[in-house]
Amino acid sequence: MPTVPGYVHTPGHHCGSTALRNLLAFHGIELSEEMAFGLGAGACFYYLTLEDGSPTRWFNGRTARLEESFRDITGAALEMRTFSAGDGAAWEAARAEVDAGNPALLLTDIYYLDHYGSSAHFPGHAVVLAGYDEEFAHLSDTGFERLQATRLENLARARHSGHPAYPLEGHMFTVSAAFDQDRLEAAIPRAIERAAGEMLEPTWGEFAGLPAIERLAGEAGSWPEVAEDWQWCARFAYQVIERRGTGGGAFRLMYSRFLEEAGRPEAPLAAAAARCWTELADAFKAASESRTPDAALWDQVGEAADRVGEAEGRLWTSLAGS
Repeated sequence: MPTVPGYVHTPGHHCGSTALRNLLAFHGIELSEEMAFGLGAGACFYYLTLEDGSPTRWFNGRTARLEESFRDITGAALEMRTFSAGDGAAWEAARAEVDAGNPALLLTDIYYLDHYGSSAHFPGHAVVLAGYDEEFAHLSDTGFERLQATRLENLARARHSGHPAYPLEGHMFTVSAAFDQDRLEAAIPRAIERAAGEMLEPTWGEFAGLPAIERLAGEAGSWPEVAEDWQWCARFAYQVIERRGTGGGAFRLMYSRFLEEAGRPEAPLAAAAARCWTELADAFKAASESRTPDAALWDQVGEAADRVGEAEGRLWTSLAGS
């Protein structure tokens, strides 16, 4: 089985920051997962209504393009390539990297990966291709203790998912030149400025940043009135705050540790925001466990979402003003 000599899979909390950290470590750059996350301006927020999707209410507390942001902010020599579906070029390029002794970071939709249950689409999930055989790709993936195997045909589907939240085109990242560790650390202020800017004046307008959090706060408590799949929406919301590779608190716990490592005084504000997100997750979970909508539980969802909005406002306005 062709494998990348010297590649070490170190488990982590979040897919993108784990994959970046492990990829960089292979090339001799030692960063904490939290620093990789922060240098990619990782903390963000998106909230979408997808009436043809499942769930129909979908949000995430991370930037949509962590790996690209890391490259742009730090000037790191990460090369991104995309490929058309169906012609085999995406796999040929990834396989060639492994054959040359290099790991490749791939973006996927976990719905198609063999080592996850096909319960929901979740595009943009980063893995590192560390080996393959005639039938399986062997992937370095977040919190798993060892490499995971997924069928080559399913990896192809995962790399070209058409989910509207983040359509994938065989995205692959590789290291094309040596990294300068000092240059990475010097990029910390730019990374914080980028994250704060996207939260306060998001590129996606009302669908992202603080405007999207305000929409969530105004709508979440009434999901049962507007969404037939309100139960699944609530359960998924709990998962994307606490369980689906966030490190807890909608990525804000990880971001607080990044700020602490960077010596920033706003770290406690990020930790406080994380606690508010966890309270909201608990409220969503409780509301999802009722067979019929419980008005009192959904009132708690709305109140917790309001507290999230207040905590997020304090965090990002403080970071923007420093």
